[in-house]
Amino acid sequence: MMAKAGATHVVVMARAHEETIKCCVKAGKDFGIKIMGDNLGCPDMVAGAKMLEQLGCDFVVHHIGFDERRGIAASGRRMPSPLDKLKEVVAAVKVPVQAVGGLSLEQAIRTPEYGAPLVVLGAPLTVDAEAFKTASGDLEGSLKLICEKVHSYGNV
Repeated sequence: MMAKAGATHVVVMARAHEETIKCCVKAGKDFGIKIMGDNLGCPDMVAGAKMLEQLGCDFVVHHIGFDERRGIAASGRRMPSPLDKLKEVVAAVKVPVQAVGGLSLEQAIRTPEYGAPLVVLGAPLTVDAEAFKTASGDLEGSLKLICEKVHSYGNV
């Protein structure tokens, strides 16, 4: 359905049943789209990434979710970052990896240094971290800066 609507990539969660992931991968092949496996919520993020690759996902999304980050920080513990395990995830798989979840502009731009060439722009970079609205500031300028910096890495 998504491919017929024009999607080029579809995300499936690693916490879905293995058969669901296999069906998504098969559908991706049948409809000529790429499948991105998201390791959000995996007890072992590296093992989750490996499983997604083994089941045929074309990309791994290494993801620390908004609620997870906020809840851990609210309990007085250090807020996790996808950068914490990014090098391990990248080393564990051969497919491209993207890091998602609470990265600052500077951190997002540096993800290619970790071997993760796909830069994701979400909260708080483009979406306000406290409300479902566009982040304040010069969004266009930020996007231009990000593209310039990321493209300066060349092929990662």
